[in-house]
Amino acid sequence: MTSGAASHCCMSALEARLDWRSAGASHSDRLIVDTRACQADGRWMRAAEALCGGRQLVELDATPWLQPRGLDPARIPAQRWRLPGAPVAGRFYPRVAFPDLAQGPRDLRPVRLLEVAEDTLRVDANHALAGREITFSLRSHAGEAAPGTRLQELFDGPGLQAPPADTAAAYLGLDGFGRRDETEDGLFYGRPRLVHHLDAVCRREIAGLYARFLRPGLRVLDFMSSWESHLPDEPSDLHVAGLGMNRDELMANPRLSERVVKDLNQRADLPWGDAVFDLVLCTASVEYLLRPLEVLREARRVLRPGGVCVLAFSDRWFPDKAIRVWSELHPFERLGMVLGLLAAAGFGDAHTQTLRGLKRPEDDKYAAQRAQADPLFAAWGVA
Repeated sequence: MTSGAASHCCMSALEARLDWRSAGASHSDRLIVDTRACQADGRWMRAAEALCGGRQLVELDATPWLQPRGLDPARIPAQRWRLPGAPVAGRFYPRVAFPDLAQGPRDLRPVRLLEVAEDTLRVDANHALAGREITFSLRSHAGEAAPGTRLQELFDGPGLQAPPADTAAAYLGLDGFGRRDETEDGLFYGRPRLVHHLDAVCRREIAGLYARFLRPGLRVLDFMSSWESHLPDEPSDLHVAGLGMNRDELMANPRLSERVVKDLNQRADLPWGDAVFDLVLCTASVEYLLRPLEVLREARRVLRPGGVCVLAFSDRWFPDKAIRVWSELHPFERLGMVLGLLAAAGFGDAHTQTLRGLKRPEDDKYAAQRAQADPLFAAWGVA
């Protein structure tokens, strides 16, 4: 597709998508780009031309962009570690943490630390998706892409949500659950905040995600709730129970049928009997839980067999109240931590979904600073 062809293409935006599996979970990663992003590679140009010609979907071989691959694990002297804090086996780190692997002082490509021995660090320097069966596809998209997004960005991050062999050792150490602000949560959340913490595009996409799990008459638990439950308008006959920290915020939420004020960091038990909900939702809040595994075990207890627990978040949070490990992880790796928590809590049939690249609303207060809408990261499992 030439520049002129791109400008006359029938589509304004494309959805580039990776579908793949890790042990125990399936994954879908989507990036929305302007059609002109395809000009960077002839294979993308030909795929876009096929879509303009009437094809609904075009699949491509992802291998050229999943590099490096086929490398044996590298063994690096432990004293060559270059980041603050002790290295943790199972986590991903930027290559600059290991000078022997970095190709320059700004090489942030992630590598997984496989083993920490007394004198040696063993590192997998392959692309996080190398060696996996990947479906890479392009299709048209009705939304508006953020300007300047490169299609190559699709391959930056996916793969990191594959949990390590020992999730508890990698992510759930007690030192990772400290917080910058350890004052009582009731004081921090005591003042109602009737403001949106995510932009309108991200909120719309969260509602669309939740809609996939809804049917008329379902009983839904929105825990760590506030003045908005991020639910679509339909179905309107849901029974929604909201559990949150601020009574005024809960009272301002028109979707709630029940309201419970409770600090899950004080007591993780949920005040409902067994198997009373069909769906449990948590939006942009899992990063504030001091005992997330206990809470998710409770979520599974109150779900009926076959019920689903969905955890959705973005890359914005209150840094003073989030657990320390959250800020230490790559955004995609946070999904790996959440998957590990869901599995440990007894959930199965796990899935993750990510969405990036949509244009931020022009009236959003951060529009001048960030062209892209807030990204969506979501994980869910079945009770």
